[in-house]
Amino acid sequence: MDELGFLKEAEIIAINSSEDIIQKIVDIIYADGYDYSANFIVFPGKRPSHYLKKYLAQKVKQSFIPPRVFSADEFIEFLFRKMSNASPIETIEAVGIIYEICLKHNLLSPFFKKFDNFISFGFKLFNLFEELYIEEIHINKLKEVENLIDIPIKSQEKLRFLSVIYQNFYEELIQRNLCTRGLRYRKVADCISLQDLEFKILIYAGFFAFTASEKRILEKLSKIKNFYFIFQKEPEFNEKLFSKINLYSCPDTHAEVKVVGRIMEKSAIDEKTVIVLPKSDTLFPLLRQGIPFLKEENYNISMGYPLNRTPIYGFFINLFEVVNSIENNQFYTPLYLKFMLHPYTKNVLIKNSAELSRIIFHEIENLLISKEISFVELEWIEKEIPVAVASNLKDFTLTVDDIRQHIEMIHNNTIKKFTSIKNIEEFIKNCRDVLLFVYEKTTARFHPLFYPYVEAFIAQFDKLLNSLIKNFQFEHLESYFNFFKNLIMFENVPFAGTPLKGLQILGFLETRNIKFKKVIFLDLNEGIFPPLSEDYLMPYKVRKILGLPTYHEREKLVYYYFSLLIDGAEEAHLCYIKNDINERSRFIEKIIWEAEKSEARRIDIPVKSLSWAVNLTTRKPAEIYKSDETMEVINNLCFSPSSIDDYLDCGLKFYYSYVLKLKKKKELSAELEHSEIGTIVHESLKEYLRLRKNKKLNPDDFGNDIESIVQNIFSKKYGSKVTGKVYLIKLQILQRLLQLIEYYKKLSKIRRLKILEVEELIEENLFNASFIYRIDLVESIDDSITIVDYKISGTEQHYKIKFDKLNIFERENWSKYIGSLQIPLYMLLYAQKHKLSVFELKGCYFLLGKALLNDDTVRFDPFNQNDKEECIRTVSTVIETLLNEIKDKDIPFLPAFDFKSKCRICDYQPICGTLTIPSKTSSAGPVI
Repeated sequence: MDELGFLKEAEIIAINSSEDIIQKIVDIIYADGYDYSANFIVFPGKRPSHYLKKYLAQKVKQSFIPPRVFSADEFIEFLFRKMSNASPIETIEAVGIIYEICLKHNLLSPFFKKFDNFISFGFKLFNLFEELYIEEIHINKLKEVENLIDIPIKSQEKLRFLSVIYQNFYEELIQRNLCTRGLRYRKVADCISLQDLEFKILIYAGFFAFTASEKRILEKLSKIKNFYFIFQKEPEFNEKLFSKINLYSCPDTHAEVKVVGRIMEKSAIDEKTVIVLPKSDTLFPLLRQGIPFLKEENYNISMGYPLNRTPIYGFFINLFEVVNSIENNQFYTPLYLKFMLHPYTKNVLIKNSAELSRIIFHEIENLLISKEISFVELEWIEKEIPVAVASNLKDFTLTVDDIRQHIEMIHNNTIKKFTSIKNIEEFIKNCRDVLLFVYEKTTARFHPLFYPYVEAFIAQFDKLLNSLIKNFQFEHLESYFNFFKNLIMFENVPFAGTPLKGLQILGFLETRNIKFKKVIFLDLNEGIFPPLSEDYLMPYKVRKILGLPTYHEREKLVYYYFSLLIDGAEEAHLCYIKNDINERSRFIEKIIWEAEKSEARRIDIPVKSLSWAVNLTTRKPAEIYKSDETMEVINNLCFSPSSIDDYLDCGLKFYYSYVLKLKKKKELSAELEHSEIGTIVHESLKEYLRLRKNKKLNPDDFGNDIESIVQNIFSKKYGSKVTGKVYLIKLQILQRLLQLIEYYKKLSKIRRLKILEVEELIEENLFNASFIYRIDLVESIDDSITIVDYKISGTEQHYKIKFDKLNIFERENWSKYIGSLQIPLYMLLYAQKHKLSVFELKGCYFLLGKALLNDDTVRFDPFNQNDKEECIRTVSTVIETLLNEIKDKDIPFLPAFDFKSKCRICDYQPICGTLTIPSKTSSAGPVI
């Protein structure tokens, strides 16, 4: 109040913190009659207007004309319109003007001369200029300190940056007859007099701090008759605080909203109860998990929700990603599928059915993944894919033309709209058209909250279509997409509701000047409330020099309204998250300290600590008995060495994979998985070694054509411009294969080396079981035949057979001591096919993952022991026993004997329930 020394004592009405400011205002303006329209009332925000009119209606008890109630900004707009017809501009338009001024005076470094790079910093500059202008900071004062401000976007040759733009910006606005919030306040503050205002009573109520322009405006208003300033005193907390305050320490947001649910289950649902959310992220957990038992008509939401957290934003980002992936008129398949499988895209109606559309696009997904196509042309998809899809969907009433037209319609109304863009106007118009297409042609309009999201996006698009920057152009498509992200980053969707009906769910600022009986306040953590508000553009020291508010003043403002909210309530529930990262808000500490100070003693407030009672024990998976149908499948199986390894590890894994043929869904990804690296290595070696078959090899026979082979494989899979992690992996693969070739060169110098077969197909019967598979390499070294299986691993532990510990009569320990049976099976089957003695063959795993490929340690022979023949006989017995078990109807498929090592990376964890390691006696417990 000290800063408002110009106010007369009779104009100031000070009320206690526990009083209802709205009731006080009604008491002042209440009179006989029904017309209150000559009374002007100004609050900091808009929301108290609803409560004031409701309370006045209860007191008047008849129809009446309400008073004129303004927010502070609305009142200044009202006064401004009496003296100017300047057009207001949007923030993005102001950023555009600032950008043009920077270019005109050559103030920017090269990177920021592109508008899309400038935008995010432009928003900061605009907010700074608005604060400087409304605080009436003169240009000369700014010049004195601007060398203390680090501006990363400015050209190093320019000593003056902020002062030049600041001065030119507002001169430009005035010249163009445009206005911003700051300019409106200054214009009203600069007017000679406000005496011509016609009102009966003018009340300013509920304010705490003012800018320089606001003070001058108030000083002019105070000279008018019947002006009143209602000020609510700061609370003085005492021991009574602890009788109404409840503190909750929660492990996470989900626990917080559960607390709210328990409170609301025992509470009356009315407008005198408020849930305050300083963090918008908590809104949907609250609605879906905290109070799902409440119907929508039982509560009102009044807070902004970030547009960049909505499904519509995610849809546009997916769309822009696929467009931005274009290379030689082809699109990156994983990103194409990601967009086409977005819920909005795949639910475009065909024959009034969304189900048919989803079936089509999942068929397209299966086709593209099966072909392992990394880049696709839209025209190829439109021409070729419908034929293949239609052949797979013969049971549906869909023709090839139906499918083609459906795909073309989606392409034309989404992706193709952004392959070429002229300027911002065309880009935004296309965005608007795409959104309307989604609204009209998909099931999205039936989704909860979709309509307010659409309204908010359309409002932003319409502003830009009529804006000053609509003709701005970008050099690259990606720049338009970055522009979209920067535009939406700062925008919120307001949730419209019934302000005076039911439980109130509000952002913190919406609670100002309103008294609630019950307050439930969530996320009372440091950094969230009070929010982090450090100004990175204008340092603290410079703010002090200029006399601008610092974060200390902003924090005082927030605490003032927080303390009033708590003091005015009969019951307050304060929730915060306590863990290694978060600590409770200093505001909780402050109100406790204030109460303790008034009582001159320490007071302990009990804190209700919540935690999750979690039981992570897992049942041992049940064994699966073999039915007649199962046996029919088994009897027709063609085995492979890897299938026998799978059965050895876990009978359930074999059952799911080879009997039910359940496979983990394959995905085309921008990242290379371990298995894909192995596939590329095998393909490269196959092509390279096939050129060197059936002849004695010398060092000169090993050329460097492996480089072109690897390049061609990557080009086919990932396009000609391989970047990022994929490029690094390509270099690693090539480097390792070049080392392998050097190994073979050295080997061919000292040994007689000959490649007999590459990827040889073996189809044989062994122990009354059919086998079919391919052997990576069969080579002859000094006339000794060796079967080679390339592995990208660098350790032999996964393939070792511990014959010294293996007991043929201890079946449960086989998987513990046998790493793999692949090489033994290769040798047995190869010997049978070529009528050779298995004891004369050699076999090895070639470990390409070893640090160095320069000696025979890269070759791991599982039979490299004294009694090779005995080892082979032992393994043969194991293989025969396993095959007999599989074919025996009376022996069920058993889970793994060693859960810890076998279940950890198994694809069938979700089916077995072994995401946590089962114990022998464990059972699933409740999860709270």
